[in-house]
Amino acid sequence: MTRQREGWLGEEYVRIYADADRKRIARLYDFETFLPDYEPWGSIGLDALCLGPDSHLYLVDWIPLEEGYRKERYAGIAEFEAGLTRLNEVTSSYLHFEKEVHCVHPLILGGDPNAPPVMLDQDTHAKACCFFNQICRTVKAKITA
Repeated sequence: MTRQREGWLGEEYVRIYADADRKRIARLYDFETFLPDYEPWGSIGLDALCLGPDSHLYLVDWIPLEEGYRKERYAGIAEFEAGLTRLNEVTSSYLHFEKEVHCVHPLILGGDPNAPPVMLDQDTHAKACCFFNQICRTVKAKITA
């Protein structure tokens, strides 16, 4: 995708990042620390859409952003691009344009799955994800120690 696209794909809100923006987004969410060897391609609902080292596209929870929480979404880029033909795109006039879906209290840390999510701008969302991902990593290290 040469440009960012976003909108509704059925019941899911989808953001697809522009090719030129993926490295910046990887740095913003600290993929090097939390999900090395994966490239952020966008988001679908509460999940990151990531290109894996095997060229498959996976949904990975933003929190925790760990390989063990990945679910294959598309077997390859061609399948992904075919699915995007159904995207009902939105414009900047849409209330939540360029925002990410976020659980105020992450589910992995005991959040209520029925609590309504909030929409955050990308910088705020990335800071919240990095904060909670570090907490998850610290708790996991203490449990396995």
